[in-house]
Amino acid sequence: MALSMAVLLIPVFLFLVGYRVFFAGDAPIPVDAAQTYATAQHDAHFQILVPQDLPPGWTPIAAKFDPPVGAAVLRVSYVTPAKSGLQLIESDRPVDSLLPDELGTDAQPGNLTDIAGRQWREYPVVKGGGRALVLAADGYTTVITGTATDNDMRTFAAMLH
Repeated sequence: MALSMAVLLIPVFLFLVGYRVFFAGDAPIPVDAAQTYATAQHDAHFQILVPQDLPPGWTPIAAKFDPPVGAAVLRVSYVTPAKSGLQLIESDRPVDSLLPDELGTDAQPGNLTDIAGRQWREYPVVKGGGRALVLAADGYTTVITGTATDNDMRTFAAMLH
């Protein structure tokens, strides 16, 4: 019986090792977010901030733009070099309805912090156990939320132009 199990388990083990080593089975599957950003910049009625010159290892894994039907919403998700996640949300929805939906009704605002000349509001705890940075500007809101480290979130915020 043990020999039969070994005969079955050895190929499965070799397959899994080969998949992870030779085919980067643990790597996130990237998407090309450029077209989504371009569509949002064209169709949105507010300034879309796009990350420029991100350090190596940042991988966009999902990108979606809901065109303006009342309000536009851009969502782009990334995996950081440390393999944690964050999502960029940009919208012209009113901030008092956007933030409870995105951060949860229990999210409490924290300190203001200056990142690349912009005043971002920290939210140390949001729904899903993550954190967030919020930039409220003239008629639009930018939210960076997720489980990424403070340093990764600040790096990402600094690269938005």
